[in-house]
Amino acid sequence: MLIPTPIGPLWLEVTSRGVRLLEPALLPRGLEARGPLAERVRERVLAYFAGEKPDFLDIPLDYMGFAPMRVALYERVRLIPYGHTESYGSLARELGLSPRAVGAGMRASPFFLLVPAHRVIHADGRIGGFAGQEGLKAWLLRFEGALP
Repeated sequence: MLIPTPIGPLWLEVTSRGVRLLEPALLPRGLEARGPLAERVRERVLAYFAGEKPDFLDIPLDYMGFAPMRVALYERVRLIPYGHTESYGSLARELGLSPRAVGAGMRASPFFLLVPAHRVIHADGRIGGFAGQEGLKAWLLRFEGALP
């Protein structure tokens, strides 16, 4: 399912376990997401871009095949509130990872917005990477009021 947003369409894929993929994409990539979960995700993404502040915590994610530490990282990042940020280093210390491992996990996340990787920044305030889309990360942080 393509979900139209101000930053371009997002492609959504779901399984019986939850969301398998939500990412920026111009064209469909796989099977069309359908059903109540797909509709709920679409509605919540549209609400987010309408200025509401959903946390997406009730949206199940399909972690099939993911390492336990990656799941723990994603579940922890899901708790970062709208409009707030946390550093790679603080998450690394809390989870017993290296800051690079946190960055690699964020870069590899297939759950755009649902795992708000854009809210993870450097301790000194630099926004850090975003899989080559640092402008998008800055836009999302400004949209949420986390950057001036």
